[in-house]
Amino acid sequence: MIHYAAAHARQIQGEPDTFWLSRLRKGPGMRCVNSIFGELLKPIDRRQFRGIVEKHDGDAYDKSFKSWDHLVTLVGTQLGQVMSLRAVEGAFNANCHQHYHLGVGRVARSTLSDANARRPVGVFAETFAMLAEKADRHTRVEGAEMVRLIDSSPVPLGKMCKWAEWNGRIRGMKMHTVYEPDGKCPRCVEITPATVNDVEIGRQNRTRSRRDLRVRQGLLPFRLVEEDQ
Repeated sequence: MIHYAAAHARQIQGEPDTFWLSRLRKGPGMRCVNSIFGELLKPIDRRQFRGIVEKHDGDAYDKSFKSWDHLVTLVGTQLGQVMSLRAVEGAFNANCHQHYHLGVGRVARSTLSDANARRPVGVFAETFAMLAEKADRHTRVEGAEMVRLIDSSPVPLGKMCKWAEWNGRIRGMKMHTVYEPDGKCPRCVEITPATVNDVEIGRQNRTRSRRDLRVRQGLLPFRLVEEDQ
């Protein structure tokens, strides 16, 4: 490309080795091919996304790591099934020189941790709602029917109940509740020792109902779904 530009540049009088690049003819260039990850992000309307960010003031505290950087990082993390901040930093930065087409750069785990704590969750909730509206009616109905939620509440019993198990935080029991996203009544309630994780209850319910269960702790629901498929 440099040789092409020099060949079509106008030489400066009195300076035989100096050229003006005032007019550059368009020559053959490299064709830009979007990555698979870039194609997956295409349904997100950037103009609408900017409106959502402005509505929630999403970039108020993290101007160097904006909401778009955050969203792309989280999507890449989920698709790659990365389970720790250190792993996110290593995996995402491995090919950061190719991220220019995504509009993002490098990510530091401390910056990501701060953004996770301070950025309004409404930015991502409304982005999801925006994408859900683009789905066809059959997909929306099917998705609503597939999803159930699972949560648990600790029931401390204290030292008087010596039979109660200790899970590192409390000695007692745990109440697991499975419910529909829009339902007013739980579909299932189970009482277990405090050492039993929601994932175990999720596996039992998924075996019975073959539905996608969303656990309220971080990345667990997606691990659960992959293990059962």
